[in-house]
Amino acid sequence: MITPLKKTALHDLLNKPILFDANIFMVGISERASDKNCSFENMKQLYIKPLFESFTDIYIHEEVYKELDDDARRFVDYYKGKNVTIVDEGGLYGADPKYTTIFNDIAGHELVKYIRGKAKDRGEVYSLAYAAYHNMNYFCSKEIMVDNIAHELEVLKDVDIITFDIIVLLAYVYYAKQNDKSFVKALKSIYKKYCADVIKRHRLPATLSEYIKESKDYL
Repeated sequence: MITPLKKTALHDLLNKPILFDANIFMVGISERASDKNCSFENMKQLYIKPLFESFTDIYIHEEVYKELDDDARRFVDYYKGKNVTIVDEGGLYGADPKYTTIFNDIAGHELVKYIRGKAKDRGEVYSLAYAAYHNMNYFCSKEIMVDNIAHELEVLKDVDIITFDIIVLLAYVYYAKQNDKSFVKALKSIYKKYCADVIKRHRLPATLSEYIKESKDYL
């Protein structure tokens, strides 16, 4: 089982600076019109609110913030100035050689091939460059590409990707502390459905119940 929680336990991770990607707000978005369980309101209660209520030092790059829809942006706005800070590039590209090299290394990776000014992968590239330059060790993303390049690029060697399985685990712990079992079934369902890719890549247990058991030493 591959997990950054072996290095930093969940209770410690919650107090570390962390960047959030736009795709954590978009789980199930393609099914929102046809399945009420995938509505933003439902996902907000299920795992997004526990995420924002648990982490104490959240950063969101302005390029990610721009990608959010109105519902997600309103939700983030509630936490701005509390435990959420919106950050930007700060004019570093082209002016700071270290930042420029980091950005270009990420953008030029064969899985990315990002061109400045283009929309595709913009939030991920800017966020990863920010994390690497500012020595922020954690980036929360559901994007497979992000997870893969973080393991391959030297400039990202100190950045751990907090994948969706950890988000689901966090939500489970959040509600367990409140003795609220009403979300357990739904959390088991989204673990099975939306963690299928990371389960294969990181050799994780197939069910949330088994995953929780294997993660008990890292909480």
